[in-house]
Amino acid sequence: MRYLWMLLVCVGMGGCISAWPPSVEVVGAELMDQGPEGARVEVALVLSNPNDFTLPLPETNYSVSLEGTDNFASVDLPARVLGPNDAQAIRLPAAFAVQGGRDLAGARWRVSGTVTYEPQNSVRRFLTESAVPLPAVIFLGGGELE
Repeated sequence: MRYLWMLLVCVGMGGCISAWPPSVEVVGAELMDQGPEGARVEVALVLSNPNDFTLPLPETNYSVSLEGTDNFASVDLPARVLGPNDAQAIRLPAAFAVQGGRDLAGARWRVSGTVTYEPQNSVRRFLTESAVPLPAVIFLGGGELE
């Protein structure tokens, strides 16, 4: 009921969408380092802001799966800020245990996650104070390790 009331307030104020969501493109994944017991992978993303104002990105939640290993999940909290009509390339790290010294070059991988963004306006401040979570964009991708 509480959220319904806030929805009605938002519609009456001309809508809550005062910012377009950022776009997230999964570019690829690279095997950065591999030893006898583990490997480090980095997933490359490009974040783009279609708005004419800065857009804070307080959090990225993600999970990476790599063929023949356990899943890796993390929360990236760098408090990124995308400038107006700007794009930014980022890399998300992931670590995996490797059994028997198996070579992971060319292994299949998948990533999924969300990028939380924070529109800067009075309606969003009201929603945040009312404990309504920040909006987020979902991303998915996969391929073979480079």
